[in-house]
Amino acid sequence: MITESRREIAKLLNKFEFSINKTIFLFIFSLITSLMVAFIPHYEGMSSAANWTLFILLFSALLWMTEAIPAFAVSLLLISLEILILGQVDGVYATTQNDWKLFISPWASSLIFLFIGGFILALAASKTKLDIWIAKRVLGISGSDPKNILTGLMAVTFVFSMFISNTATTSMMLTILVPIIYKLKKDNPFNKTLLLGVAAAANIGGMGTIIGTPPNAIAIGALGENAPSFLGWMFYAVPPAIILIVFIRYVLLKLYPSNESTIKIDFIESINSDDETTAEKNKTTDIPSWHKLTVIVVFITTLLLWLSSSVHHLPTAVVAFLPIVVFTMTGIVDAEDIRTLPWEILLLITGGLSLGLAVSNTGLASWVATAIPTDTLDIFGVVIIFSFLVVLVSNFMSNTAATNILIPIIIAIITGFTNDNQMLTNTVIIVALSASNAMLLSVSTPPNAIVYSTGMIKSKNFLTIGVIIGLIGPIVIMSWIYMIFG
Repeated sequence: MITESRREIAKLLNKFEFSINKTIFLFIFSLITSLMVAFIPHYEGMSSAANWTLFILLFSALLWMTEAIPAFAVSLLLISLEILILGQVDGVYATTQNDWKLFISPWASSLIFLFIGGFILALAASKTKLDIWIAKRVLGISGSDPKNILTGLMAVTFVFSMFISNTATTSMMLTILVPIIYKLKKDNPFNKTLLLGVAAAANIGGMGTIIGTPPNAIAIGALGENAPSFLGWMFYAVPPAIILIVFIRYVLLKLYPSNESTIKIDFIESINSDDETTAEKNKTTDIPSWHKLTVIVVFITTLLLWLSSSVHHLPTAVVAFLPIVVFTMTGIVDAEDIRTLPWEILLLITGGLSLGLAVSNTGLASWVATAIPTDTLDIFGVVIIFSFLVVLVSNFMSNTAATNILIPIIIAIITGFTNDNQMLTNTVIIVALSASNAMLLSVSTPPNAIVYSTGMIKSKNFLTIGVIIGLIGPIVIMSWIYMIFG
């Protein structure tokens, strides 16, 4: 018995040692490669500050791509490097003792509080089970036609993902989806349609609002004064998102049609989360009705205020304090709930905004803009290249990290082509929205990984839909934005 225990401990130690060695190797590889690319070639006209910023950009990109350390840790590291290298007085960039504060200023960005407001709204809806209640009601009117059930599932997922993280939305929808799948015959390929439909709707739904997915926030932060309002973003994003989700539904029904004409889902009202213990289920039934009513009223009020900002002129971040204050004061959201918020997402956003400031302020952006051969490549060619590039990169790394890397570069390039603010806004939004079209692999996005974890779907099932959306998505987005916004 003792010998067996020692073997298990040895295995764990070997696994731990391998993990540490891999992390160290990838970290050192990323560091050396970044230093070599940033400093060994001579870049004509590049300042010392821009050189060091290029190093920080490349180092961060490689760490994000190799996942040598957690993505949020990369954000903290790059901010630290900016302060240590660029923030020192009489160094390569800073001229006063307060210049280093530029790199931590994104922590005070209104976007951070906007996202916190969105997180707390989602948390309150989850705690009071309103999300499950709404999903059940929508599916309850879908009938027994497989096509209508798919439409109901995708519609609920799509709308929820505009305001709740696509990870949380997918997890919540699986609570309802899995029991429906178990009602299907074992040889019915429609289970793949349902799973892929929910994953795709969660990915695409995030395009719809500023708080829907972090790449949207990165774009808003990078655009600054040129950024559209909450409602303005929806005009940009919701129509192409709807077009894509309708197209995905059509493709899925062609790829994996149901061999059953009807699917009974009258059992749906009795569904409870498999993750809940008996005590938790009993607690769910004891949720005070005034809690639910408060969440409904605050959610609707917040959304209406976000959509009507052009009338009352309250910034969206200020409106976000409504759910923050009301839910914490009433105890609907408590201190323990606050600790569970996805703070790593905020760190990722902050790191991206800080990196963008460094790229812009040190002159790296200007250097990149002048280095692009404008006589051989027009502005639309650049937009097309970067739209598909962000899709490609986002399939293999976090789309937040991919957007963090590419948006400062595309801003620099577009600024070198034109001073047209509308063209700049269009381009940045196109690239940000295209990042949500990456769903080629089971690990490309959290929704993909979640539905894959059910064991009812294989990696190859993502390939077809991933290739189609990766090719069609940016084209639909570009067509809509250029047709409507010029």
